[in-house]
Amino acid sequence: MSSWNGKVVIVTGGGSGIGRAVCHRFAREGAAVIAVDRHAESGEAVAAEIAEAGSMAAAMQADVSSEADVKRVVASTLEVYGRIDVLVNNAAVCPQMRITDMSLQGWNEVIANNLTSVFLFCREVLPVMAQNGGGAVVNVSSVHALATLDGYSAYAASKGGIVSLTRAVALDYAKQKIRVNAVLPGAVHTPMLERSIKSLDTPREEIMKQWNEAQPIGRVGEADEIASVVLFAASPDNSFMTGAVLVADGGMTIDL
Repeated sequence: MSSWNGKVVIVTGGGSGIGRAVCHRFAREGAAVIAVDRHAESGEAVAAEIAEAGSMAAAMQADVSSEADVKRVVASTLEVYGRIDVLVNNAAVCPQMRITDMSLQGWNEVIANNLTSVFLFCREVLPVMAQNGGGAVVNVSSVHALATLDGYSAYAASKGGIVSLTRAVALDYAKQKIRVNAVLPGAVHTPMLERSIKSLDTPREEIMKQWNEAQPIGRVGEADEIASVVLFAASPDNSFMTGAVLVADGGMTIDL
């Protein structure tokens, strides 16, 4: 029997990209998965795919930057499943804009969606996990927390904040058997990557070739590969690791 049978996992940004892959991965391992997404139809599509494959999933529409929405998601999950074993904070927005071109509202939106959402979900879920005898939180940050590119100031700040918040929360809850770790993906083939390619003037094939060649491993990552790292970080087998930063970037950040 899988160690995930009977476990309940909340995944934010679960409707596409890395979040979708994470939902599928936990479901295949036997967990009940709640795919949280701002687009109701995206989350519902993922839940339907999982149900079709014979596993358990539900979709919840929510704005992860909304305190009321976060409280509703957690309360509804507890109402239906009675427990939360794993929280994967994955939802993010990524506008490419230099800091001098960015409005305060634009900045606040990035920080609210990417960083404040982690605070809101942790604040609601951690007491539930503590009462339940433990759990795991996996925060999806980015290599932008370590090194960045032109036009990513707000995104890099939010992702760096996630790493620091991960360490602090891990320390606060270590005695309650709650492990909190961060995963830092590099370039991964997701709808977000496709959107950033579309915003450029160069043809898609040429950009993908450049992206692939720029990675020491010779290609960009796949969402399933990041899902494997998230699963590892959350796994009860991985019982001694907390406050850790797991970089999964095909060697991008080691390359001078």
